[in-house]
Amino acid sequence: MSPDSIRRTLARRGSGLAATVVNETNRLVGSNAATVERADANRAFLDAVEKHDEHVSAKTRRARRELLDHVLQADDGTTLFALTTGRIAWTSPSGAFGRALTLVETAVDEGDLRYATEVVEQLLAERPQSPRAHDLRGVLEAAEDNWAAAKKDWRLAERRTTPDPEELRQTVDRRVRREKNLAMLRAAVVQWSSTLDVDGLDEATRSLVDQVLSVARSPRRGEELEAGVEALLVHTAATDDTATVSALFDAYAVMRGRTSPRSEPDWLVTAVKEASALSDDGDFAGAAAVLEKVATTPGALRINQFLLMWARLLSSTSRYGAAHSVLGLVTAPPEDVAQAQFQRARTAWITHRYEDGEIAAAAALEADPERSAASKMLEQIRSSAYSRSALGAADLAGSVAHVAYYPGATGNFGDVILPIAVRAAIETATAPTTWRPYHAHQVVDDVTVEQFNAQRAVVVGGGGLFLPDTSPNGNSGWQWNVDNDHLERITTPLALFAVGYNLFAGQTFKGTLFQDSLVKVAEKAEFLGLRNQGSIDRVRSALPASLQDKVRYVPCPTTILSRIRPLATAPATGTGRVLLNAAFDRRSRRFGESYGEFLEEMARLVNGVRASGAEIAFAAHLTSDERLVNDLRRSFDLELPVERLYNNPLEESLAVYRDASLVIGMRGHATMVPFGLGTPVLSIVSHPKMRYFLEDIGRLSWAFDAATPDLGERLLESTLDIVAREEEVRREVLALQEQLVEPVFSAARSLVG
Repeated sequence: MSPDSIRRTLARRGSGLAATVVNETNRLVGSNAATVERADANRAFLDAVEKHDEHVSAKTRRARRELLDHVLQADDGTTLFALTTGRIAWTSPSGAFGRALTLVETAVDEGDLRYATEVVEQLLAERPQSPRAHDLRGVLEAAEDNWAAAKKDWRLAERRTTPDPEELRQTVDRRVRREKNLAMLRAAVVQWSSTLDVDGLDEATRSLVDQVLSVARSPRRGEELEAGVEALLVHTAATDDTATVSALFDAYAVMRGRTSPRSEPDWLVTAVKEASALSDDGDFAGAAAVLEKVATTPGALRINQFLLMWARLLSSTSRYGAAHSVLGLVTAPPEDVAQAQFQRARTAWITHRYEDGEIAAAAALEADPERSAASKMLEQIRSSAYSRSALGAADLAGSVAHVAYYPGATGNFGDVILPIAVRAAIETATAPTTWRPYHAHQVVDDVTVEQFNAQRAVVVGGGGLFLPDTSPNGNSGWQWNVDNDHLERITTPLALFAVGYNLFAGQTFKGTLFQDSLVKVAEKAEFLGLRNQGSIDRVRSALPASLQDKVRYVPCPTTILSRIRPLATAPATGTGRVLLNAAFDRRSRRFGESYGEFLEEMARLVNGVRASGAEIAFAAHLTSDERLVNDLRRSFDLELPVERLYNNPLEESLAVYRDASLVIGMRGHATMVPFGLGTPVLSIVSHPKMRYFLEDIGRLSWAFDAATPDLGERLLESTLDIVAREEEVRREVLALQEQLVEPVFSAARSLVG
């Protein structure tokens, strides 16, 4: 075959590069083409191909393959790269044989698998031991789902660099598993793209989709495909648009489920530390941004710790669909799966997707049957689903919607009694009412607004709802999960009732989300009833002057329980029994670095009370409160009886507080509830709200800062004094309640009276 015949054939195909290369071939072999041996012509031709390596465009690569194809097929297929005359040989991978393999790889990348298969077979006929050729043939066989043949070729490709038989077997087995996963992902991408509405995508998403689709055709570009899919998943999660790529999330989750979770690298440790610090400070958007910056790092979406934390932050910024999708990527061990499915269940509950929530809660229990939180969530989901579907407009007429934090029967004791006290106060001031509960942490959606507007009023409170880090959201920035659009559509009278500005010392709301929501609520509400003067001052300072008069003093109804919900049983006063309470949520904010000193002071208090002949026990509002009991036992060999208020019938727990001679409380409701029942109180102040309350009733002498160096001695002195004159102090407490009753009742009458 002469250079002229090659040139004529390729010229008809319109390849400028082909003409250039053939002209170069013609120059190399000379003008007397008819007498040139075939081997010499082929050698000159290949030299010319290699000489023009600067051409890298797709058109150039295609032209090179066409040239190569013509050499292979010349003279009825008798001319192969095996130049049988022996006058030239394949020299090295950087030579003509390597160039031929590169051209085959290009064909694979462009999806021209049939052509690539034909050529690689001819190359292996010339050089049967070529690792690179065997690797390529393995890729092509895997693309045809011929995994046995692919495994054999990959073994031949690896045996030179991996001589140990067992190591070779493991290496090839890993390769097969990896390639199967990538093949599954590739198939999912192709199927997903067939139904994708590209025109409906934003520019950034469309660019990422284009990158994924550009490599999806090639079975050789699996790593690039995975990286592209990961980048697309991260982008859609960050923009809360995961519905577009839900099929890819599912496919990636299945693929990831067939691989072992990777270890936690240094970059992850650094990112988690930074994000945790921001999250602890209430900056959830900033914390999420930190993780999103590293989310496309290879391996990030395979690390459970990363996925769980990122999903929590996505939910904290109201990107609930994204959180659901990211949690689906969490794999073994079972405890991680259980945590992920529990978070999924809670996210579904927040957004009223109760069917999805039941599925997720059941999956959490399947992974960890002992996870009690998942059992409680399943009950809560079923209860919420029934309440939402069972109520029509006729059922709601004349009732009052009550938005509050509802912890469940065995939740924080103070939170259990609080909504009961709010309703009792309003009914005592007005008349019996039909109440419809709405959990503050659930999204206010179209159905919720419709139900609100069918009722005669919406009461929001009480409790410390103005707090950024209890069930954080990106809709309001505080605990009531309502965005401004839905708030604006509420037409029925609405008021906040005995709500607290509940930030710890040094804690702040980040950004403007809370303030924007607060202004909208003030514009919409009949009034903002705040439970202490400290909260009033802070909320008024965040409002424009035109709205500040909307703020009014509405004490917490738990402080007047004896007036609105007296117990049926007779009191047993004069027992000489002292109850102690402590709290450990947000421990660093409560104690800083001085918990050890605080524990020593509590030991002094306990020993001193007992030495006086009085009894002392611990009142737990939550299981976590009992840490103090455990620490006193471990560090000082002190045993404290425990009254588990969260685990008793409500009436019994209230009676425990009523019948004590004194309650020394750290939790807000460990002071306000016993005070409301007429019991003397002292407060260990680790949060401003307790000082606010005691300032309002003119009893700052009952407040003791948790960091006071001689706390135990000072508490003991006041304790012995109060126990000695219990009846006198009880009368004082009842008199102080009088100043709280009218502000509560007046607010109730102005809304629903």
